[in-house]
Amino acid sequence: MNTTPPRGLSIELIASDDGPPALVCRGRINLENSALFRSEVKKLSPHHKIVHADLSEVDAVDSGGLGSILGTYISAQSDGCELKLIKVHSRVKDLLNITHLNSIFDSYR
Repeated sequence: MNTTPPRGLSIELIASDDGPPALVCRGRINLENSALFRSEVKKLSPHHKIVHADLSEVDAVDSGGLGSILGTYISAQSDGCELKLIKVHSRVKDLLNITHLNSIFDSYR
């Protein structure tokens, strides 16, 4: 029996002198770790007009994680910041399409 623990979430900030900051997310976004995603965006949103969330290495998002991404997007907007999902993993793109949230995150690439 394989008892490998589920992968968590790690987030690395990549700052740029000539563009918006990017949060490179790795692992899974779920109910247990979604507060980390929210807090990392919240640190940046009052100070930037755009924040990129690179989801190329996020291969799974559960319903709690999806709700948190949406809530974080709305929270960033209230700070005058646009949260853009970039390099979205194909599995996460499928989830956004199935839930019709792709229209909200129309900025994802």
